[in-house]
Amino acid sequence: MKKAVLALVASLFLVACSNEDDLSTYEEYGVLEETIEIAQYEPKVETDNDGNRVILFYEGERVAYKSVYVKDERHLKVISTDDEAPLYNGTL
Repeated sequence: MKKAVLALVASLFLVACSNEDDLSTYEEYGVLEETIEIAQYEPKVETDNDGNRVILFYEGERVAYKSVYVKDERHLKVISTDDEAPLYNGTL
């Protein structure tokens, strides 16, 4: 019985972790993929609530890109930390 419970808890933990890292399930993924080379960066979902989602894309220790998606308005802004102007600023 203990092994079954432990296996169940471990499975739920792995599923929860893998879903957070799977950006392809997000509405804004297509634009992110077209705008930046996602595979070169380590994404971290900073915020994901009913109103918005913020994803930071790390290059080593440095944040290279930031995306802010406002869910109700379906508005996405993709920002490079090196450029002043947004790379993308529009509605999906």
